[in-house]
Amino acid sequence: MSFSQTVTQGWSGNGRGYTASKAYSADGSESRDVSVPDSSTDLEVVIGIDYDEVVNLFLYSDQDVTIETNSGSVPDDTISLKAGVPLNWNADSYFDNPLSADVTSLFITNASGAAATVRIEVLQDSTP
Repeated sequence: MSFSQTVTQGWSGNGRGYTASKAYSADGSESRDVSVPDSSTDLEVVIGIDYDEVVNLFLYSDQDVTIETNSGSVPDDTISLKAGVPLNWNADSYFDNPLSADVTSLFITNASGAAATVRIEVLQDSTP
């Protein structure tokens, strides 16, 4: 089975604009929409991510949240998501993968003052 995701980025200003899209495909996909109540600490989301095999990673929240990988107390990675600002990493990114280890669970903390919806989209290739 093959899964695909398309990354679209754009810019506009001063009467000009530009949009670029690129499609990615792989044989594995993880997808979650997680409701995180306000004042949640380390809400666990079980998910399997092989960080070496990630082709595209998309994280989005409609509220400020903190995501920790594999542990809420001693995480491998900590990602602070700003409300409405997606984190998108893919194999062609200009920066390093935000994950440094395989992931079995994410721990989400929401102290924003409102319930959050967190979207997690992972495309990974188990047969590169």
